[in-house]
Amino acid sequence: MKITGRLFGSLFTVAACVAASLVSGAGADASVLGAEEMPHLDSRDPNGDLRVGNPMAMRGGAADAMLEQIAAIEYRQLIADATVQRRLLPQTDSRVRRVQAVVDSLMPYALKWNDRSRNWNWEVNLVRAPRLDAYCMPGGKVVVFTGLLERLRPSDDEIAMLIGHEIAHALRQHARVMIDDRMLRQYRGTPSAPQLFGITDFDFDTGVGFPDVRYSADDEREADVIGTEIAARAGYDPRAALAFWQRVAALDRRMPVELAAEHPVTAGRLDDLRRRQVDMLALYAKAVHLSVNALPAYGKRSN
Repeated sequence: MKITGRLFGSLFTVAACVAASLVSGAGADASVLGAEEMPHLDSRDPNGDLRVGNPMAMRGGAADAMLEQIAAIEYRQLIADATVQRRLLPQTDSRVRRVQAVVDSLMPYALKWNDRSRNWNWEVNLVRAPRLDAYCMPGGKVVVFTGLLERLRPSDDEIAMLIGHEIAHALRQHARVMIDDRMLRQYRGTPSAPQLFGITDFDFDTGVGFPDVRYSADDEREADVIGTEIAARAGYDPRAALAFWQRVAALDRRMPVELAAEHPVTAGRLDDLRRRQVDMLALYAKAVHLSVNALPAYGKRSN
C-alpha cells in the first residue's frame, strides 16, 4: 500500500508538530515536563494501593495528542487496506464479539491510568492474517490478528491478560519512545512520513514492512503489572498472564513469533509475574466475590 498525497501531507504535518514540540537532547525533557512531573524510580497507581514500575515518562498533553493523531492515521490506513483485501472481519463475527466483550469489561478499570483515555474513541477490529500479534494503539484502537487466535487458542482469561497488557502500553504512552529516540532522528529534516506501528506498505501474509518494535524491560514490567491489575479487577484470572506468556515463549523457541519479538519474554519478566500473583489474586477474588482460598484451581473456570 502506498501513501497518498493527502495522507503523506497529514503525516508530515504531524511529524513537523512533534519535532517542533520535542527538541533533541536533554532539553526535550525540560520542555515537556515540569520539575514536579519528572519520573521517579517507582510509583503507585492513582488509588495508591498498587505498586507499579516505571511511571509514565515525558508526559505532555500536546505531544500525547500528536502521538494519538499519528496512530489514528496508521490505524485508518490499516483498516482501509484490510477492507480492500477483504481481510477485515465483520463486527458480527463471533471472534470480534468475543474480543470486544473483553475490551468492554476492561475499559472501566483502565481509564484511571490515563485521563486522556476517557475521551478516546475505543475501537476493536480483527484482521485475517497469520501474524501472532495484537496491538492497542494510542487512542484506544485495538487490533488483533487471527493468527493469534488460531495458533494459540487462548482462553478468555488469556485474551484479557494480553489485551490488558497492550492497553497498558497505550495508556502509559510507551510508544512515545519511538518518537523521541527513533522517529525524530530518522525523519528530522527529511521529506519522509513517520511511522509508529509500521502500518504502511506492508504485506499481511508475510509481515514484510512491519517495523522492529521492541518494548524496553521497564515498559514490559509496567505493562504486565498494570495490564494484569486491570484484567484482575475486571474478573479475569491473573494466573493466565504467566501461563499465556510461557506459551508464547515456548512457541517462540520453536519458531519466532511477532508477539515475542515486540514483548521479549525474559526469565525476569516471568519471575515478576509469578511474584505478583498473590496481590493480583486478591483483586481477582474480590471481583468474583470469593475468598482467595475459595478460588478454583487455575484452568477450572469455564470461559
